[in-house]
Amino acid sequence: MNSIENSELLPKGRQYVHLSNDIETALQVGKRHDDKPVILEIDAKKAWDEGVKFYLGNDKVWLADNIPSKDIKVTS
Repeated sequence: MNSIENSELLPKGRQYVHLSNDIETALQVGKRHDDKPVILEIDAKKAWDEGVKFYLGNDKVWLADNIPSKDIKVTS
């Protein structure tokens, strides 16, 4: 979380950052790795207006190259 708060959300070992369409999907995916995942809310409209490119992954997932920390809010 510190690196995200100080910089941005990066894909790390993946090609893109994976973003869920809804909290339920995000929780399902997050619980594969942790019993109590942290959910991050992305201000996608603001990020898009600032030049972040989003790509449709499938019906529940969007992809992005990165997400600046100023466009992220921790919701849980």
